[in-house]
Amino acid sequence: MLRPHPPTDLAFLADLLRRYPVRLSFRGQVLPEGPLKGEKLGQEGELALYWEGPPPAKEVQEALGLLLRAFAQVLALRERELALLKAQEETARLLGLLLHEIKNPLMSVLGALELVREGESLSPEDREILEIAERSARRIQDLLVRAQDYLRLGQGVRLKSERVDLKALLLQAAEEGRPLARRKRLSLRLVLPKGEAWVYGDRDWLYQAVLNVLHNAVKYTPEGGRVVLRLLVGPNRYGIAVSDTGPGIPREEQERIFEPFYRASTRGEEEGTGLGLALVKRVLEAHGGEVRLKSRPGRGSTFLLLLPRPMPGQRAPVGRLLLLLLALVFLTRLPIFPAPLGSRAFGQVPAGEVVRLAGLELAFSPEAEGGAWRWRSLWGGGERVRLALEGGGVEAVRQGQVPLTLLTPEGEVRPTGTHLRLSRQGTARVSLYRGRLALGREVLPAGEGAVLGKGVRRKLLPAPLVRPLPGPEGEVVFRLLLPPGAQGFRLEVRSGERVVLSALGEGNAFRYPPQADRLGQVRAFALDGEGLEGYPSDPQPFRERKSLYEGKRRLPQDPRGAEGFLRRALQVFPDDAEAMGELAFALYLQGRHAEARPLFERALALWDAPDIRVRYARLLYHQKAYGEAEASYRQVLGEDPGNLDARWGLAEVLLALGRAKEAERLARQVLSLEPGYPLARFTLAKALLEGGRLEEARRLLREEAQRNPDPEVLRFLQTLPSSP
Repeated sequence: MLRPHPPTDLAFLADLLRRYPVRLSFRGQVLPEGPLKGEKLGQEGELALYWEGPPPAKEVQEALGLLLRAFAQVLALRERELALLKAQEETARLLGLLLHEIKNPLMSVLGALELVREGESLSPEDREILEIAERSARRIQDLLVRAQDYLRLGQGVRLKSERVDLKALLLQAAEEGRPLARRKRLSLRLVLPKGEAWVYGDRDWLYQAVLNVLHNAVKYTPEGGRVVLRLLVGPNRYGIAVSDTGPGIPREEQERIFEPFYRASTRGEEEGTGLGLALVKRVLEAHGGEVRLKSRPGRGSTFLLLLPRPMPGQRAPVGRLLLLLLALVFLTRLPIFPAPLGSRAFGQVPAGEVVRLAGLELAFSPEAEGGAWRWRSLWGGGERVRLALEGGGVEAVRQGQVPLTLLTPEGEVRPTGTHLRLSRQGTARVSLYRGRLALGREVLPAGEGAVLGKGVRRKLLPAPLVRPLPGPEGEVVFRLLLPPGAQGFRLEVRSGERVVLSALGEGNAFRYPPQADRLGQVRAFALDGEGLEGYPSDPQPFRERKSLYEGKRRLPQDPRGAEGFLRRALQVFPDDAEAMGELAFALYLQGRHAEARPLFERALALWDAPDIRVRYARLLYHQKAYGEAEASYRQVLGEDPGNLDARWGLAEVLLALGRAKEAERLARQVLSLEPGYPLARFTLAKALLEGGRLEEARRLLREEAQRNPDPEVLRFLQTLPSSP
């Protein structure tokens, strides 16, 4: 039976008390690890605290009791939060599966309606009825897509954090809305401020939110009216205002207009799902913003989408600072002098670790070398840190007044700044992001860097943009957009309290084979001609999935070996749709179709990716569920007409359904786009045989056997009658 892991806050407490005679017991787990001994000083629920040294002073006991009660309350609140989140996830998963199950038969209905409408014997009345049925089915399809988007956003699935240019976003939205506005003879005006305007967020979701509001304004505004799209700039927020001269919304309905499926009474005959504005509200809230409405019936409406402006130097949450303050009150009463830095032996640089002290954070690169010393006042309260860096790098972020001295062969550095980075590659280089830095008698201001011992000083390059993307084999590909003047970049990957990668690169991409199954964050620094590291990019979260990487490398040649790795990947990340789809594919290749199908369906409910759906359709084909297989292939082609796997798979399905002419057309399309596509000639040959074209089919099969000596192709070729 697996033991429950303590919450992060309890691990934080244990780390603070690691070097002192204190142990915590939580549901049988001891922090730090080891046998329990000594006196129990207190207990709050399932959390108990033991003191293993000489009896502590009364003040120490009071501080420990205060800490114990605080963390017991944190534990209780955290478990309530986890229970609520689990219930919400189960409900959302059930709804996702339900929407997925409705969408599959709906695709079959749409396909059947299209085929019936192509018939030549239909009367005008029958054709009109079929067109009405198809429009209704399309409306249901649109509702399902919007409902899935709304549900996914509520689950917080795949929200990116990237720099979004609001002016470019609104310009694109206005261009997309102009054709409909012209058809209705509306005036669509775009008003943008001078200067830059950008936020951090998911551009796709933000664009969808703006487009939803803009389309509503155009749709509900009568002919001859006007719509105005404005970008407003405030001291702390940006506002995207969409104003129209439509019918307006009654005051009593304005509170409900953002509820799912609610539609205003003034909408008239216009169709809609009632999910557009609900999705807008969720998108804005997910980005830390809000949406407001000002409307008067008969005089139009104004929707205001508010987004927070990026603010430099944001502080940590107040709750964590309060807990840290309580812990420090306790620690400053312990007379320790000197103190080790990091978890290594005293005086050794803790390479790859992120060391957090009171008011100071030091992040060492994995290759860092040198000495580190830390002193505390005998009576607590004062600290100073001294580092001698011989190789690698260290990044220092200060929020307090901890004296910090950095020693290099080129000289001593005494920063009064709050954020800087020091690295050694032959010669020491320092980049100052905030504050000031003393270089002998000179002072280096924020935004500049220096090559020590050479008198070189430069303005720092801006932060690049970095985006982690999944690679084709399960690796992580970091895509970069470097600023002008950059000669390369440095990437830093953190996982928890460790820096696991610090690497130099060139170009606009870096391939990172995963080393473990864990959550990570990546940052990038642009390098100038002197090797100075510019401003760091904002950390981008990503999943490092070694087990998925190893599993995909073994497919399709070793599906049984891949299965073990893929199951391990799902143990770490149970919601990893890609790993779920790969595991289903491994089972399919082993002939375990009954096990593979529910895995495919769960993966598609989480992430309807073309690759997963194509493989799922192939499974349906082998299970002789030809109608469902056809619907899945057509769905992929509807979103990606150039998908050759879906086009070939659909040809195989149509052959099984006796529709050889359609199968022939699809197979020829595949071969025209990719002459070497495996088995496409085999499929075309089978379609030709259905039409009695034996010699052409025989020629294609011989070509396929030469290119791809598949046993099935060879057996089929042998079954053909001899030439006359």
